[in-house]
Amino acid sequence: MSFEERSKAAKEFQDKLFADLQAMGFNVALNGTEHTHPAFVSELHRSEDQTSMAIRYAPDGVACIGKIPRSFYVEAKFARTIERNAWIQYGKLVEAGNILVIVFGWENNTVFNFYENIKLIPGEISGLRYPASSRYPVEDGWIYPRKSKLWDNSKSPKASGTPYKEVDLTSLIPFSEFYKEIVNRLRVEQCPSMTSNISFSA
Repeated sequence: MSFEERSKAAKEFQDKLFADLQAMGFNVALNGTEHTHPAFVSELHRSEDQTSMAIRYAPDGVACIGKIPRSFYVEAKFARTIERNAWIQYGKLVEAGNILVIVFGWENNTVFNFYENIKLIPGEISGLRYPASSRYPVEDGWIYPRKSKLWDNSKSPKASGTPYKEVDLTSLIPFSEFYKEIVNRLRVEQCPSMTSNISFSA
């Protein structure tokens, strides 16, 4: 799948996710300057000061539910990996007392968990699936594609190549449990219109 195809699939995944959350009874909105002022964010693609990083890696959306609504951030990831810079920024958001849910999708799978419950696989371990000659360098558990000569010959020149880790899929929850898990976490008083008879995506 080319970079353009992955970007298109990621956008479709996000749109469907937000539609599914709306159908469950959540009020959902896009979040971040990336959506309101994309040209501005584009100028920051090499900026690494804290404010710029927070802007660049703001979660995709916000959602709320309840008679007196309580809210949370939601990030849509059409992948089974996560970038180092994104993970660090998400951590800072959660450390400040925010709730962040990350939803991962690929092929016909959709799973999720709260940021603090998601486990990542050290690159030294996930890389063992590949021959030594095909592995990217690993530093502090993060895989660094750009630090390898293999990256120079990559067929996806538009891909970011930023450090990443694979997600431990055993730490994720089926999407069918999303409504229950979120409502339990937020401890909201449910609206009369909310119902347990909700159809969920796979």
